[in-house]
Amino acid sequence: MYQRNYGNNRNYNRGYGNGYRNQPRKKSGCKLGQDKKQRPCITGWNKSKARGFMSFVAIPCNNFKTKSKNSDKWVVTAQFPDGKKTFTGFYNTVTKKLTIPDLQMVANPAKDYFGTYVKRR
Repeated sequence: MYQRNYGNNRNYNRGYGNGYRNQPRKKSGCKLGQDKKQRPCITGWNKSKARGFMSFVAIPCNNFKTKSKNSDKWVVTAQFPDGKKTFTGFYNTVTKKLTIPDLQMVANPAKDYFGTYVKRR
């Protein structure tokens, strides 16, 4: 019987992709944490061709009540390449998602996603 001698296993997987090199880079991220005053805080970032690199920090706004009992009003400060801007966001307590209508973006800390959303009719 003829036996194959593979010898050194270093060349065995050559050309099939070695781990992290062939994986696409992440384009967004989001997490839920706490700020210095122990309030809930959502931070995230997104990289796109249209907006460039943007990051945001969102904290709850205690001064206003919303019409919906499932959502709370949050203040979102976004950092764009051309400067900072402040927006209003709505945090849904049931789905645990932060929606920013002016940017047409949604942040979902459970899925580690911050990106655009399509408004359904």
